[in-house]
Amino acid sequence: MKIIVKIVKGLLAFLVGTTVGLLLALWIADPAVLRNLLFGQPLDAPARIERSQPQEQVAGVAAGSTIRGELPTGPADGLSAARLATALQLASDTESVALLVWHEGALRYEKYWAPHTVDTRTNTNSMHKTVLAMVAGAAIADGYIPSLESKASRWLTEWRDDARSEITLRHLLQMESGLSLPVFGTWRGIKLLLGSDLQSTVLSLPAEKSPGSDFQYSNASSQLVELILERATGKRYAEYLSERIWQPLGAADAALWLDREGGSPRGFCCLFATARDWLRVGLLLESNGLWEGQQLVPAEWVQAMKAPSALNANFGMNLWIGSPVGSERKYNDFTLKAFHSAPFVADDVYFIDGFGGQRLYLVPSRSLVVVRTGVSRVDWDDAPLLNELILAVDEGQEERS
Repeated sequence: MKIIVKIVKGLLAFLVGTTVGLLLALWIADPAVLRNLLFGQPLDAPARIERSQPQEQVAGVAAGSTIRGELPTGPADGLSAARLATALQLASDTESVALLVWHEGALRYEKYWAPHTVDTRTNTNSMHKTVLAMVAGAAIADGYIPSLESKASRWLTEWRDDARSEITLRHLLQMESGLSLPVFGTWRGIKLLLGSDLQSTVLSLPAEKSPGSDFQYSNASSQLVELILERATGKRYAEYLSERIWQPLGAADAALWLDREGGSPRGFCCLFATARDWLRVGLLLESNGLWEGQQLVPAEWVQAMKAPSALNANFGMNLWIGSPVGSERKYNDFTLKAFHSAPFVADDVYFIDGFGGQRLYLVPSRSLVVVRTGVSRVDWDDAPLLNELILAVDEGQEERS
């Protein structure tokens, strides 16, 4: 018995020593990583955005301002009540924060699960990537960036003398840069997600393949686009996003998660905004960049975002398109795949994807836009909720005729 006790004590001492050593190593390498690991926002608490610090405000429009404008609302009588009830149960079962259903020019259904309200801002993970692409389109319209084919090395001067000099803005937005992928779980991947120097992390990525030869969904690609936008415009990303898109949309204040005080915002995630303001983003996409008579993003740019890329028929420019072949949708060679238990029942779906079920779905043939935010789940299934709502539109039409 004494021998067993000694062995157990030895194992415990080893485990404690190893854990303390690992934590100390993380602290020495980058204190922000350890701080975010221990005290950062958990995936099962999407509204605890105060845990993601520091932040930078994206100035919106105050409530009641004539600039803001209210989203039209209307009854849900054009939707099948039974299908809508099933969709609501699906959203509840998957621990949703908010479910918004826009149909035929009005917000027809809006639900928030307590304690969340219409003013709750959440972390919608990679949904920010689509907004980033829209900001890039605005920068081209404003003349800061010549075109989609502009080489990134024009602004990322650190790349001018090596193979990365051939990477274009298109390659970054379509996730085909050929750069080494910061794999989750590796130190490089952890630094990108949680570290305090995103700029040096992404600029140091080596080229592994020729640009335009391989699709690999990568947070680093979006972070590089964010860096290009700041260098090209000479403005903080938050400032340019606010003046070109967020305020003209009439959105409320939002926030970005920075790597450090005065540092870089995460361009690949963490635009903290309300569900209603995400709906505004969806409506801007639906109208091809036009908002209340003002072309915020060029129509041809939005069309390019919606067009399938050469290497992935389900991906445009930071925007996902339609149903995958089979039951899984690939992000890259290392990440969990997205699950689709069935094809979408409409063939013109495109959507904004945030890890774990943060979604904004658009179905032009049904005049339908859906926002779902909530707990991030590795088992999120893209088919059930949206298909129920598409069928709610179809059966609602039949009931009215």
